[in-house]
Amino acid sequence: DRLFGQYDFGDMIGQHMRQQCAVPELLIQDGVWSTRLAKPMYDTLKSLCLNRHRERGFTETILLPAFQVLQYEATTVDEKFKVEHELDPKTTPSYATNYVILNTIRLMERHVGLGIELGLYPNWYDLSTALWYRDFLLSALINVRGSIERERMQRREMDLRIKLEEEEEERKAKTQLLQQSKKKGKTKKTKKSSKLLASPSPTTSALTAESAVKTTEEDFEDRLDYTSLLLHRNLCRGLVRYIAALRQAELLCDPPASITMFTTHQKRFEKRFEAFSTLYQPPSLSYEDYVRGSDFSSVQSKDLLSSSTDCFRSGKGIVDWLLNVVVVESCDGSTIDKTDKRKDDDLYISIRREEIMALAKVCVTNSLFLHKLASAKAGQKNASTSVAVEFKAHKQYCTISIT
Repeated sequence: DRLFGQYDFGDMIGQHMRQQCAVPELLIQDGVWSTRLAKPMYDTLKSLCLNRHRERGFTETILLPAFQVLQYEATTVDEKFKVEHELDPKTTPSYATNYVILNTIRLMERHVGLGIELGLYPNWYDLSTALWYRDFLLSALINVRGSIERERMQRREMDLRIKLEEEEEERKAKTQLLQQSKKKGKTKKTKKSSKLLASPSPTTSALTAESAVKTTEEDFEDRLDYTSLLLHRNLCRGLVRYIAALRQAELLCDPPASITMFTTHQKRFEKRFEAFSTLYQPPSLSYEDYVRGSDFSSVQSKDLLSSSTDCFRSGKGIVDWLLNVVVVESCDGSTIDKTDKRKDDDLYISIRREEIMALAKVCVTNSLFLHKLASAKAGQKNASTSVAVEFKAHKQYCTISIT
């Protein structure tokens, strides 16, 4: 129950549920659900201490099956919570389920990223498959985080409204008491205080509203994490479309016939993502989904190049923002507002400057070669004949050079 024999791990999980999924205190106070989550969540931390090969195997054999069971249990916890507190099932979010699904998708996305880093997708056709699936997982993660954030903002507005109503009722009650005292023949001093209390303070509501919308340190950490997810999705989406554009330009060779001598493309796809097939949420994707989702034959080459370029340009814009808010370690920490910026050595940020710079290289390099490809297609330069896929800038995102 305690991390390193010192920290209450169940309490830490409760704080994480509140921050990540806006789980209400009533669901956490019971303690049963937090205790049930302790072992799987501890295993996710333990897996980060393993090397990349062992971590990927640990995720397949231990973590994903454990979270499959947790998804069914979370459904039961949510139903029980709604019945006990007489909540509307149609409008009340499934808090426990959302938390489990959020962590499940994170595991899946990291699993695919580790596969790319370990070189399990060595060719462009394998890499395109992995990037396409990772794009889907990142989109699902962003959608879940977005819906949770909307729920969080609605709850803050509700809490603010309740607080303002309580203050108004308290003010009215004090006014009535002073008016009653006035009728009984209180002094003029009491009458003056009655007028002061009866009149609402012009700054009370403003201060309460400001405190409700003020960005906290946790809010900034969530925003940083959400923005980094958008960056990763832009890179995945841009690379998938870049590869499709190269295919349209006939600069990439077809997969060799030998890879389907004893199997099929569908079987290879199913085997690569077999670990996801048992999960209830998110639903695993089929080979037919991949074929439909990666078919750009009806898209003109010019539009495909423009779309891919937009993805990398948008990614570069996100990189610039990240470099502005994640400052170097040499900066004076006492002058940094933690609700607006963080130092690179901060323990609670989701991305470091070193990785941001590496992702910037991926964006810039691919944008330059996309421009070169567009120029070649327009006839401004001689057609290129050689394409190289490299992972020198970043371990999980490639740069595709044309010579």
